[in-house]
Amino acid sequence: MKRISMLRQPARSMAETLRALALAAEQVPERDCYGKGALINDLEQEVASMLGKPAALFLPSGTLAQPLALKIYAEQRQCTHIGLHPTSHLLLHEQQGYQHLWGLDALLVGAPERVWQLADLEALPPHPIAAMVWELPAREIGGQLPTWEALSEQVAWARERNIAVHFDGARLWQCPEYYQRSLAEIAALADSVYVSFYKDLAGISGAMLVGEEHFIEDARIWARRAGGNLYSQFPYLLAAKLGLQENLASIPEAVKYARELASAFAQLPNIRINPNSPQVAMFHLHIQADKQRLVDAIQAYSDQHGIEVLPAPRAEADGWQICEIPVGRNAMAQPVAFWLAHLKQLIALI
Repeated sequence: MKRISMLRQPARSMAETLRALALAAEQVPERDCYGKGALINDLEQEVASMLGKPAALFLPSGTLAQPLALKIYAEQRQCTHIGLHPTSHLLLHEQQGYQHLWGLDALLVGAPERVWQLADLEALPPHPIAAMVWELPAREIGGQLPTWEALSEQVAWARERNIAVHFDGARLWQCPEYYQRSLAEIAALADSVYVSFYKDLAGISGAMLVGEEHFIEDARIWARRAGGNLYSQFPYLLAAKLGLQENLASIPEAVKYARELASAFAQLPNIRINPNSPQVAMFHLHIQADKQRLVDAIQAYSDQHGIEVLPAPRAEADGWQICEIPVGRNAMAQPVAFWLAHLKQLIALI
């Protein structure tokens, strides 16, 4: 049975992916080698230009890219303190690598249920901070974003204090529709930005770190030290280019679709949406249900109908199960009414 999914971008099988990359590889004269060659350097320059920065570095993962950037700022300022939101990926999903591997100290800023406010920054103790990380959008709280005015004020506050500004832009591709500004205009607020190629763009893996030329030169040295300067990364590079070609242009429409989808789902009983009106192409669906009953219903519905309406809950809060809805071309292939009808039927199984 061919399955239909509401989540993310259309996925190829491993074999289909390799065939697609083989076709793309026929247009490339040679593979990359230790970070050099047209394949990798052209992609770095393409993304740097897209984000309005002079230089970029392709890396295997964001888990390498982000602490690497923060380490550079820490050494420049002779200060190990970095400002993080309580839901930062560096805190929740990287086994405290920023501390154990990179010698950095986290300073938690703000409340976990909302994005930063200027008052959160102003309440910080007066000791030095090397860098602060803004996650745009904030994944753990449903893809929330600060307003453009708030973000600009916060960045100005940091710059007045010689604090480096880094954007965790794993899903930055989704932000232009909300801000009504280009990727380059958004990235201009930051000293450095990380973007991912597999979350919204359906690449295999890989990340890009962008910034000034001297910063990227330092980043290349740190990547070598950390084992991130791989002999060759051509499958990831080809998949990243393919993802940009196939999926980037659809993301603004996915943001609009996410708002329509969330509005429809909010009509159902025992359901809440976070945020109330999605700001990007994702939101969190809170369902009042027993976790195991919901998990069983999701699996049973998928097995019976061949339709993936919900992912497994990623968290629980006071008896509410939290399911993340990442919207891409999969969801947009069907009308909102289609997904609403199937979600109603799935909920009835609980």
